[in-house]
Amino acid sequence: MVRSLEAIEARKRDDMQMIRSPRLWPQRHLRLKTQPWAVGADGRTRFGRMEQDDQLTVYPDDGEPIMFDSLEQLTEVWSVD
Repeated sequence: MVRSLEAIEARKRDDMQMIRSPRLWPQRHLRLKTQPWAVGADGRTRFGRMEQDDQLTVYPDDGEPIMFDSLEQLTEVWSVD
């Protein structure tokens, strides 16, 4: 499926808005998954989480924590699940 640039930007904006609003999170952490355009070479979606007190670090279910410099950079790869 080919996604329009506008759809990609809208999805990233929605993800950033949710990340910036921890009062809306169902728990003290937020579940994440890889963006549809950022799945690995095997085509599989990865899952992880972020904590309220550190919104620039993703803790993947299958690996070491990944730190980002900005939410814009993070949402290139990860989306709210």
